[in-house]
Amino acid sequence: MKKILAFAGSNHAMSINHQLVEYTASLINDFEVMVLDIRNWNIPMYSINMDPDQTPEKIAELIWLIKDYDGFIISSPEHNGGTPAFFKNIIDWLSRREKNVFGKKPILLMSTSPGAKGGATNLNYLTHSLPYQGATIAATFSLPSFFDNFKEGAVIDEHLEELKENIAEFKKVLNG
Repeated sequence: MKKILAFAGSNHAMSINHQLVEYTASLINDFEVMVLDIRNWNIPMYSINMDPDQTPEKIAELIWLIKDYDGFIISSPEHNGGTPAFFKNIIDWLSRREKNVFGKKPILLMSTSPGAKGGATNLNYLTHSLPYQGATIAATFSLPSFFDNFKEGAVIDEHLEELKENIAEFKKVLNG
């Protein structure tokens, strides 16, 4: 059985992107899915001064997990139109430890926010930048206006159908 690693690139205790990842993972029952909670990871800011001698323990753990899984579901918040420093720092560490960290494996890349654009600006950036780290972006999903479109722990209305279509596309790529 193929294995999927899912996580949100957020360190917010009540992360709406983490909620979206957990919900999305719950919709997939024909693969093994592990939701990794990285919200409390304390990763030092990447610096060339630490390179190559020091790798934070959690970064080494994430590299091992990425190698062990067949595909990924990642949801990232958007801060001021860009990738949050927390997640960008993790990407920077990963990219300096493994040139092809994602190994061309498929990713369902998502974002949500309280706003009407649903983190679409950052989602666009990540869609173009993560392939430099070996990611194959199989599908993307942006959930706008989280608090209007995520009720009682679930995506609602037409957004649910769109999410399911993106999950299906991701699974199709995952299955080869």
